[in-house]
Amino acid sequence: MFQGYYDLTSNMITQNRNMNIISNNMTNVSTPGYKEDRLMQSTFRDEMIYRYEKEDSSARTPVGVVSRMNIADERVTDYTEGGIRETGAPMDVGLTGRGFFEIQTDNGNVYTRNGSFNLDDNGYLVLPGFGRVLGTNGPIQLTTDDIVIDKQGNITNEGGTQVFGTLRVVDFADYGQLTKVTGGVFRANAQPQAAQGVTVTQRYLEDSNVNMAEEMTRMMSGQRVLQSSAQLLKMYDQLMAKMVILGSAT
Repeated sequence: MFQGYYDLTSNMITQNRNMNIISNNMTNVSTPGYKEDRLMQSTFRDEMIYRYEKEDSSARTPVGVVSRMNIADERVTDYTEGGIRETGAPMDVGLTGRGFFEIQTDNGNVYTRNGSFNLDDNGYLVLPGFGRVLGTNGPIQLTTDDIVIDKQGNITNEGGTQVFGTLRVVDFADYGQLTKVTGGVFRANAQPQAAQGVTVTQRYLEDSNVNMAEEMTRMMSGQRVLQSSAQLLKMYDQLMAKMVILGSAT
């Protein structure tokens, strides 16, 4: 009976973490370039179940293995591309293919597929709330917002007479080296390399890859698990209370 307390409590803790991740996915369903997370679950301990013979209590036959204590293993990010949609804004940039924009911040560079850029007070191209967008030769400074960005990320004025720079689009051999900071922004534990085969599209943004219908289904499933575990814990508590009363009466 006491093992049941541990099993149910650990399951509730795991489901709470799962619900937090699902809620975060749903919150970022409209964040450009956001990549959804999933909670991978595992068991804390496996135990062998035996069948004992009636005639000889010392004789036992293994029946199988039962898993105990469902726990959270790790959070995994799905880097599947989202679709790109037209916005019409000249500083919005979408990526098709593997790759990330590189953003310069006060705490080191970060990486994102969110191309919802703007200009700061000094005319530098920035990702609002994070920092300056890096080009192949450093931060990109513009003298106008009337710009053209080609498929290779080259930025010029409307007439093509002035070149402002080229967007630095990078990639990583192992996405397991990326750590999500917030939304669709990541830090890396490895040096990036130039992205290959990626296409830059001006006036478009990549949508989040979150499927709202799937997230709602997972949320309802998680809520049912939480409710069931809470009800069983209540039953365990009532049984323990009766045992205490019976024990004190004897």
